[in-house]
Amino acid sequence: MASLTAGVVLRVLILAALLVAAVQTASAQTNAKLRPLHIALANQSVTMTAIYVAKQLGIFESYGYDARVMVLEPRAALAALLAGELDFYTAIGSTARAALRGLPVRVGLVALNRPDFSLVATKDIATIEQLKGKVIGGYTPQGTVNVVLNEMLRRKGFKPDDYKVINAGTARAAALSSGTIQVAVLNSVETVRMVKQGFHVLGRAADELELPQSGLGMSVASAQNRREFLKPVVKAVLEAIQIIAKQKDKTVAVLMKQLALSQGDASHVYDSLHKGWALDGKPTAAAMTLDAELSMRDMGLKELPKPEQVYDFSLLDEVGKK
Repeated sequence: MASLTAGVVLRVLILAALLVAAVQTASAQTNAKLRPLHIALANQSVTMTAIYVAKQLGIFESYGYDARVMVLEPRAALAALLAGELDFYTAIGSTARAALRGLPVRVGLVALNRPDFSLVATKDIATIEQLKGKVIGGYTPQGTVNVVLNEMLRRKGFKPDDYKVINAGTARAAALSSGTIQVAVLNSVETVRMVKQGFHVLGRAADELELPQSGLGMSVASAQNRREFLKPVVKAVLEAIQIIAKQKDKTVAVLMKQLALSQGDASHVYDSLHKGWALDGKPTAAAMTLDAELSMRDMGLKELPKPEQVYDFSLLDEVGKK
């Protein structure tokens, strides 16, 4: 009896091992059929939610992609786009300004029409007016963070020489926390964490500005030569935006996992930008106008840039016709 039992157990174990092997083989074959998709984010923030949702909820995979998502600062990302090593870059503000400088890149989809930035300061700075003469933590020259900062302060009557910007990249929150600087422009996730440390918000860009901030930037060469590869990606991101706008609970769960937030904090950052998502993948008229005005002023252009210098919505339009 013991021998029979041992034999049965052995056969069960062998069968289980064979089943595991079969599942692993099937999984490997499935992954092998997926096309590698390389997307770079400017940072880990709520503005990138469309990419998080599309990846975590299996939307990219349902369109046949193995999405490989990384974080790159603008110069590296734009170089990778032009070299064909990157399919899309989500920092469309940086992509747009690169296009206006003559680089062959375009914005193919806008996911968000509200900037996710706040001016966060130490306790001894109570108002924006007190920022005159102060050093403020920015990101990179002509990056969206800096452009938004300059516009927020301009609307408060500041001139460029009334303050100084230190470009700390993604280390802005760390510089503020360490006391290296007294104020910084932070995204909503960083802001939530810094407020818990005793810092406070002087102003939120989303409350007063409409400006395209995230989406899909691409090279002109890719838009011309790889259209059939790129179009399903555009469709996948549009699908993700619809989920974000209409399914808060599902989106909050993604943010909790992706950004290591509590449910309350994830709900807060979700609400802060909820009205800004671009359901059709395009900028609002107000967002496009402000973007053009800021580019002209900050880049020293002689006239307002034309939309075709920055945007190429042909892929988006083709997806919409199907």
